[in-house]
Amino acid sequence: MVLISCKNCHEMYERVDYTSFKCTACNHTVRRRVKNSLQVSLALVLTALFLFVPAMVYPMMEVTQLGVEQGSTILEGVISFLSHGDYFIAIVILTASVIIPLIKLFGLLFIFTSLSINIKMKNKTKLRIFYFIEAIGKWSMIDIYVVALLASVVQLDEIFNIKGGVAATSFSLVVVLTMIAAHRFDTRIIWDD
Repeated sequence: MVLISCKNCHEMYERVDYTSFKCTACNHTVRRRVKNSLQVSLALVLTALFLFVPAMVYPMMEVTQLGVEQGSTILEGVISFLSHGDYFIAIVILTASVIIPLIKLFGLLFIFTSLSINIKMKNKTKLRIFYFIEAIGKWSMIDIYVVALLASVVQLDEIFNIKGGVAATSFSLVVVLTMIAAHRFDTRIIWDD
């Protein structure tokens, strides 16, 4: 006899083997592991890694002031805040826009490759890294909220106008793709031999 739980509602079942069946509580198909979980999550993380480059290179916000349009990247914004003495805001933007997404991307890549390469590390440590990445995932959206708030509040046509740049879309996709990759990943794979 084996124990298996529904990934959707976490109902526990005692079964003879690991063949797929329908959950009696939520009608979800219960499998031993989520089908292609590692491959889909890895593909999403690699896509997010490629989108991280335009998120850092292109302007995050485009400001039009008296007809003159000027865009600034995330790092230019951090440098601008540092030069004006706003160290706290600069550190928050640097942390939320650069450091946390990189930690998420490389942390997930590390976990996924450690399952393929068989790196000597305890499974509990891999699981802790994964849950840490999942917990900090939402905090990367601070920049997008700021750009959306400013763009919706400050609209004076040609006198002063703020809109999101190309990097805002790329950055949003990076955050969303890493969150989906973390959610799609079946952590039970870590315990498989």
